[in-house]
Amino acid sequence: MRTHVDHVDGNALAGVLAEFMSADASTLTVTCRHCGLHGDLAEVVVERDDVGSIVRCHGCERTLLVILRDAGGGIRLRFEGAAEIASA
Repeated sequence: MRTHVDHVDGNALAGVLAEFMSADASTLTVTCRHCGLHGDLAEVVVERDDVGSIVRCHGCERTLLVILRDAGGGIRLRFEGAAEIASA
């Protein structure tokens, strides 16, 4: 039996993304696409400066995520090697 699928634009993501982004970061888990290690976000290695942060897997040290802050205050996320980031 096939489930009904709606085709809508990206505005439909606003609610679920707002819910995800408002989650307490200490409750997030991340899975490395490279080595498969799965664990709490608190366990990753972070290199940071005034421009942004490079988030690395504590198992294989590959880049999971890059967080950049624009001059105007905006934030950009580049999902490099994170296979999944999940909230509780």
